[in-house]
Amino acid sequence: MRARAHVLIRFLTCPFLRVVRHVPRGARLLDIGAGHGVFAVLARDARANPTAIDPDARKVRRLDGIESVIGYDDCIRGTFDAVSIIDVLYKIPIAEWDSLLDHVRERLKKGGTLIIKEHDPTAKVKQAFNLIQERLASAGGLTLGQSFSYETPADFIRRLESHGFAVAVAKRIDAGYPHPHMLYVARL
Repeated sequence: MRARAHVLIRFLTCPFLRVVRHVPRGARLLDIGAGHGVFAVLARDARANPTAIDPDARKVRRLDGIESVIGYDDCIRGTFDAVSIIDVLYKIPIAEWDSLLDHVRERLKKGGTLIIKEHDPTAKVKQAFNLIQERLASAGGLTLGQSFSYETPADFIRRLESHGFAVAVAKRIDAGYPHPHMLYVARL
């Protein structure tokens, strides 16, 4: 029952439906840091073929039509049409982002789509609320990682471009939500 409550809260506080429309139809999708699999389920329902991967064994569960893996993406072979990273980077120190983006670039097929949803630290009020909530979640052991790493949208766009990605979408998608949700969609 506790997992269901987490899934519902996660769905209600994250604009997944605004993000999933950017997954190419029929795409083989690698969802890195999938957590309980909410985004993977939505992507499957949008006619993608998702593989959900997360290092937190407490969250990974069997989902119909979705390959779910406990671990890191090196547990999965091959390349993908799309990679999604939803609310994961902030838990990784910024110094490690470049190697992750290089690794993601290797996992994507030429012309593939990278979808990243993070928070915009320049939205001061919403970001303050986000930091309080994240500290409580970390203190309660609900998420892995201890970092709270955020980068301004302009800096993150430059980072993506420096790794060979062409940014097609970079916009706030937080209307109606308490957190400063920021969407990036880039092509390789």
